[in-house]
Amino acid sequence: MKKNLLHSIIAGTILLGSTLFVSCGDLGVTVTIPYSQEVRFDFDQVDSTGALDTSGVIASNLDSILAANNADRDYLESITLTELKLTMVDSAGNTLPGGNFNALNNMTAAIAKDTVGAMFQNIASLNPVPQNTPSINLVVDTTAVNVVPYLARPTFKVKLTGGVNTSINTKTYIKAKISFNIKAVL
Repeated sequence: MKKNLLHSIIAGTILLGSTLFVSCGDLGVTVTIPYSQEVRFDFDQVDSTGALDTSGVIASNLDSILAANNADRDYLESITLTELKLTMVDSAGNTLPGGNFNALNNMTAAIAKDTVGAMFQNIASLNPVPQNTPSINLVVDTTAVNVVPYLARPTFKVKLTGGVNTSINTKTYIKAKISFNIKAVL
């Protein structure tokens, strides 16, 4: 009788422990997935009294990023913009030797949903713009806007604006490297 009671207690303990172990495994682990995307913007001539203003539609590949990391949208916790780097490039996208941002006083980047009439929200800026450098890093404002609703769509818009201090007489190309941290529960 004592032997059967002892076996029952051991079996019960193993069953309870197994149930707790499986249940805890279902809670998942939050992971951070770093991701960067590059896009090229171009703008035509700008006179010294004008302003740089260009925008483009960017395809979001959020689903493929999540899938590659064994996550999905249902368990997406947040997306945080970590870097917005701009580089002067040629028409093929290669860093432009001697290219610089000397014609600009300031620079702002904004994001919007890819819908008619969507309002842009500022996400990063730089004032003043450093001179004689082919690349600049805009200061990211992580408190300004939640980027999840934008990147969760198939496409979104990014707009660059800047104050011009001298005329820009040629077509100019800027490559934007946009980096994010995606947090999801696996």
